[in-house]
Amino acid sequence: MESIFQDFRYALRQLRKNSGFAVIVVATLALAIGANTAIFSVAHTVLFAPLPYPNADRLMMIWGRNVSRGDRQFSISAGDFADWKQKNDVFEDVAASYDNEVTLTGAGDPKFVLGYAFTPNYFHILGVAPMLGRTFTDEEAQSHANLAVLSEKFWRTVLYGDPQILGKSITLDAKAFTVIGVMPPDFNYPPKTELWMPMSVSPAISGDYEHRYIRVMGRLKSGVSVATAQTRMDALERQIAAQHPQTDAGNETSVEPLRQQLSGDIRMPLLALLGAVGLVLLIACVNIASLLLARAASRRGELSVRVAIGASRLRLLRQFLIDSLLISFLGGALGVLLARWGTRFLLAIFPNDVANLSIPKVEAIPMNGPILWFALGITVLTALLFSVVPAMQSASGNEVLKESGRSLTSSLRSLRLRRALVTAEVALSLVLLTVAGLMTESFRRVYRENLGFRPEGIVALEVFLPGNRYPHDQLQKQSSFVNNVIDHLNALPGVQSAAATNFLPLTGFWGSTDFLIEGQSLPAGEAKLHADDRLVTPGYFSTMGIALLGGRDFTGMDRSNSEQVAIVNSSLAQRYFGSQDPLGKILQLGDPAHPERWRIVGLVSDVKAFGPEQVAHADIYRPLAQASFPLLAFTVRTAGDPSVLLQPAKQAIWEVDKEQPIFEAMPVEQLASQSVTLRRTSTILLAGFAVLALTLAAVGLYGVMAYSVVQRTHEIGIRIALGARQNDVLRLVVVNGMRAVAIGEIIGLVTALAVTHTVSTLLFGVSPNDPGTMAAAVCVLSLVTLFASYIPARRAAKTDPIVALRYE
Repeated sequence: MESIFQDFRYALRQLRKNSGFAVIVVATLALAIGANTAIFSVAHTVLFAPLPYPNADRLMMIWGRNVSRGDRQFSISAGDFADWKQKNDVFEDVAASYDNEVTLTGAGDPKFVLGYAFTPNYFHILGVAPMLGRTFTDEEAQSHANLAVLSEKFWRTVLYGDPQILGKSITLDAKAFTVIGVMPPDFNYPPKTELWMPMSVSPAISGDYEHRYIRVMGRLKSGVSVATAQTRMDALERQIAAQHPQTDAGNETSVEPLRQQLSGDIRMPLLALLGAVGLVLLIACVNIASLLLARAASRRGELSVRVAIGASRLRLLRQFLIDSLLISFLGGALGVLLARWGTRFLLAIFPNDVANLSIPKVEAIPMNGPILWFALGITVLTALLFSVVPAMQSASGNEVLKESGRSLTSSLRSLRLRRALVTAEVALSLVLLTVAGLMTESFRRVYRENLGFRPEGIVALEVFLPGNRYPHDQLQKQSSFVNNVIDHLNALPGVQSAAATNFLPLTGFWGSTDFLIEGQSLPAGEAKLHADDRLVTPGYFSTMGIALLGGRDFTGMDRSNSEQVAIVNSSLAQRYFGSQDPLGKILQLGDPAHPERWRIVGLVSDVKAFGPEQVAHADIYRPLAQASFPLLAFTVRTAGDPSVLLQPAKQAIWEVDKEQPIFEAMPVEQLASQSVTLRRTSTILLAGFAVLALTLAAVGLYGVMAYSVVQRTHEIGIRIALGARQNDVLRLVVVNGMRAVAIGEIIGLVTALAVTHTVSTLLFGVSPNDPGTMAAAVCVLSLVTLFASYIPARRAAKTDPIVALRYE
């Protein structure tokens, strides 16, 4: 043990003696370990941290899926749910839910509340008991009792943590709901939900296969895999489709673990970032190994003496490992401090509240036990990675004993090893540069993608109309509210136009409908046609900047008592009408036995309502005056700064209805910017890691070339004495350096061709093997490494032959 402490004290003395070397190595490690720890802390929070539910790995979300229609996941009907619950053989139990937004009054200003209706067994499947009170019973759900279970945050912030809340009533949509429970603070499902109400899939609605609004969760039976559940549920859904072809033809299921569902769209970008920082760590280790080889070469005399007086090879190995562990722990400690700062930065840029993406809300990134264990693990791992080659080479007893004066053989061996390490650095850097280049090109193309409307100069305000004041069956009352608000908005100074819709693009809100085309027969066994169902007011297309390609826009004459009319987009026209002109054709919506007839009067361009990376859906637009919906978004176009209109626009709505809550208001350009936040953030981070890798590779090559020049000083002096010109020496050194770079680039290109396919799902409009991106990565790397080679080459070219010939 005493000898270990001696080695440790000796290692400290060596670091103090070579402070410049120590600073470079510790700083390199700190950056690499800090970056890895920071990114892992985000990944752990979002992807790996255990969910607050028992046996959470058995919790599954079960969706409908229809590949032929391009629908990856959708809610299901009450009929489908009833069949799944009764006939499935892979789940212990399944539960249903749907979102149920309400307006809270009587507790300050009217407030929009995101609620969910749960079947009573939902809480049981999740395995979470309330913090206060209880949840619903089957009898209460079947009787449609007005009961509410609150989230802890809603109870604490809106109702001020009233300790006597159980049994009291709150007013939701002008109805009294009795509070029977409060959930614990860590219960947040579905995310952002503020309260839960009871629901039941009664026999009266279990035969409805038409309306899809139910979201299903199930708990797998013990021992059943996700793959087995997927296969069995697909088989069950095919049976249902055979019995109900008009509504379910082509339908399958999508069984997805809850953990994966919650991580949503951020899962793949986070895994890509983890891979990127892992490459940075490898490059840092290779770089440090190269520096340690140079340091070991300078200690050959010392090592010879130690071997001569009896030091064993094991003792020398131990000394090198202790040196490396000391360096690594210093770098790791500093890296954890950098990671703490880095997590604050990552939290600031984390894409929270992106409306059109499924991303969990992250309010804190803790540096807890698992994160610190990870930091310790990679600290030890890096020590082993960068110390093995230098330690094995330097601790070879036979080689050390042969040292006397200058050992040319040993120096050449060390130089070859360092060049091999530089080759590895270059290869790894090129892989990371290529991935970063592909992501950057993808972001450029996404940013320039045409959304199908002009978001600049528009402000949007979203409201949800309470059912008690604006009943669904009283269309005139809702139309009157909408028209009055639009009139007030148009009267504001600077407003060019105002309109309204039910589903504003990029907000994540959407709805769909099945339909038939009058005069076209539907083949037996096939489902009805499908499209997104959008309601708009006259002037909506011009306000949003959506091109009218044919026919006419809606007008004030399209009322509830006039002919029902519709406008379709290009995707619907091409998909369902082909080369035919859709104008004048009749769409049949609703009950097939008594369909509503909607005449197509216009054709508009496509809108990428789900973001620039998503394909445009088939859209049917109908007048808001002829169909009602509680969710509304008012859009106001101005020639000036749209943010200036936010408060006046809110006042315009409250002048019409002072009790109407506005749950979102923002410039639409901000909404468009948010839609690319995830890609922007991941691209910036990847580019940053690529720059760090490039810098490390350049530093590594510079170190090798500088060391090579020192080792060849005598040779260079002879060459100059024999008549070699400065350009000859310059060329000699640069070519030697770039030879290692060229080999590394070839290896890197081959590796990149394989690696880039793993991130193909993150790319947009660019091939994983895009030759332009790869050529650009090679050029950038070559230029940087050429500069790194040129500096020591220039120094070598200026060598004084007399001094060089005396060099030992």
